[in-house]
Amino acid sequence: MNMAPSSSPRILTLPAATGWRWVLDGFRLLRRQPIALLAITFMNLLLLSVSVLIPLVGSIAPLVLTPALMVGLMHAIRAADRGEMPMPLMLLAAFREYDGRAWRPLLVLGGVNALCTVAALALAAIADNGTLMRLATGQIGSTDPAVSEGALMIAAVVFLLVYAPAQMAMWYAPLFVAWHRTPVPQALFFSLVATWRNRRAFAVYAIGWFGIALAASLAIRVLQLALDASPVLLSMVLSPLSLVLITAVYCSFWPTYRDAVESGPPPGAPIDDASAGPGTEAQ
Repeated sequence: MNMAPSSSPRILTLPAATGWRWVLDGFRLLRRQPIALLAITFMNLLLLSVSVLIPLVGSIAPLVLTPALMVGLMHAIRAADRGEMPMPLMLLAAFREYDGRAWRPLLVLGGVNALCTVAALALAAIADNGTLMRLATGQIGSTDPAVSEGALMIAAVVFLLVYAPAQMAMWYAPLFVAWHRTPVPQALFFSLVATWRNRRAFAVYAIGWFGIALAASLAIRVLQLALDASPVLLSMVLSPLSLVLITAVYCSFWPTYRDAVESGPPPGAPIDDASAGPGTEAQ
């Protein structure tokens, strides 16, 4: 890939309470530029949806493209954090990093993401005969045999346990590749170390978002029962609410990097040990 060498990303270890602040920061960042960030999130979801039409890769295309598009999202959210206007073309910023060379390792990273996801779903299929995999790939049909909720729950737990280490390795890896010029294997390793060092903060972060999702789900259910809402009316409520929550989640990704990784110069600039700042190297 002919990647230029760079210093290792420097990782700070943060207190557990930081995880809840990351959740709140997601909403704070969204409030700064709501229209622009909602539009960019919608564009991201649209690109991921359309990507399933790509020949040969098909349903795994969104998994392959996610790291590259995530770099673009972080460009846009970082701009909002700085008080600047996020622009739609920022979503494609990954294809301009490294003088246009960053997209190759990012697609390799996407391939790793796809392999890990499919492997985790395949292992989960042992518990539910592949129902969870068919649900994830949109291939479930009315003629499929019924599966017990218990088996599906076990499959979901197996998937989470198997995929969790892969998600930890993928969390910072796209930004390490694009902004630190870190080769893919090292980027995955550094990300795994960084998320493990901050596992308490990430645990609070995950619990916080789970609680918000649960509260939103209960509120929608109460609204549905109270108003006897029609499917059309409910869809009119759910669609914008889902987009807002997804955008806030994306916005909260940025502070997990901003607070834990000391990167020094702006993306695209040479990074050396002096400019990277103090901290503990993820080595």
